[in-house]
Amino acid sequence: MDHPSDAVVRRLHPLLVEVRDALVRGLAVSRAIHAQHGWLASADRHLDHQLVRREAMEQLRPYAEHADDPFGTQLELLEPGNDNLGLPMSGLILRTPTEVLRVWHSEDGELPAADTQGLRDYYAQQPTAQLHLQLALDDVPGGPARRDHLALLWADSRRPGRDPELVRFDLVRPRGYIGRRVDVDWHLGLLDRLGRTAA
Repeated sequence: MDHPSDAVVRRLHPLLVEVRDALVRGLAVSRAIHAQHGWLASADRHLDHQLVRREAMEQLRPYAEHADDPFGTQLELLEPGNDNLGLPMSGLILRTPTEVLRVWHSEDGELPAADTQGLRDYYAQQPTAQLHLQLALDDVPGGPARRDHLALLWADSRRPGRDPELVRFDLVRPRGYIGRRVDVDWHLGLLDRLGRTAA
């Protein structure tokens, strides 16, 4: 029997590949800008991550501008505010008919702490098993569509002499929080599933 994450990865596979490749291209842009100015990325990792984010947004924007795009997605940029927390990548949101994905940089593979009401609302959802049961009970024509809230967590390696690469690309489904700590329904590493090389 499949794990609940398997169906999600199958459904989102083309989009996940595009996001991965957009992030890798963003890493290349950030590296080029830092090299041009003689800057050290380690001196200001927020700038580094924001440059990655900006290029990724530009790469993904065409999929948001056409209703008939192959993924059925919309790219939505969260306006700066309390829910942003000043975290790199916190403004990148992808919506599909069945999921909402927030993309964050995460060195340790952990979701941002549940410090704001916006994040608490995002993390608060039923565990997968309960959700399937509830959907079966609520399966009425014209009923409201439910979207899973997911997170894509990425981290990169800056080894000298190597091309920009991701060392983390994880898909995570939160199911609530306890205090500041996020309770996770499932956490899946995607690098091996999708391949590490950008197309």
